[in-house]
Amino acid sequence: DKYRCFELWKLIEQCKKLEDGSIIEIGVWRGGTGALMAKQAENCGIPNPLFLCDTFTGVVKAGTEDPNYKGNEHSNTSRQIVEELLLKKLHLNNVQILQGIFPEETSFKVKNEKFRLCHIDVDVYQSAKDIIDWIWDRMVHGGIIVYDDYGFRGNDGITKYVEQQVPCKDRLVLHNLNGHALVVKI
Repeated sequence: DKYRCFELWKLIEQCKKLEDGSIIEIGVWRGGTGALMAKQAENCGIPNPLFLCDTFTGVVKAGTEDPNYKGNEHSNTSRQIVEELLLKKLHLNNVQILQGIFPEETSFKVKNEKFRLCHIDVDVYQSAKDIIDWIWDRMVHGGIIVYDDYGFRGNDGITKYVEQQVPCKDRLVLHNLNGHALVVKI
């Protein structure tokens, strides 16, 4: 929706202030928010690439924490659809698409990167946990993690995973009413 998109737009602007680091989105679907973030990164002069990671086969790792997911939801996409939007329609050249399960199948392509912003739109608990387990030490000081679908009915796993981070002393967890939760590395 427009509120979450506007928030991502403004967060890209804000994270320009952070030390050198890339931007990553895991859970791209058809590329809309990835395109929005890439365009704003370009506008802000952020020289680092934006990595867009997706299986393009739908949701993976649905489990007991995610009663409304069975797996493969949101499979009505393809890498070609995303490339068409980013490269042919918008002519964005600051993106790299990583196809496969993140982090297991594609993180080796970004293993030496640091990140200033990570947008997680994977819909299920275990995927979000695996991403954070891999990326947290690679986030720069002040780096921002954005969880999509926080607090949404049917996205119980994401909400539960975010709530489990509240007591952690190395992060601030902010809850928005728009369906995002923000975690800032301190």
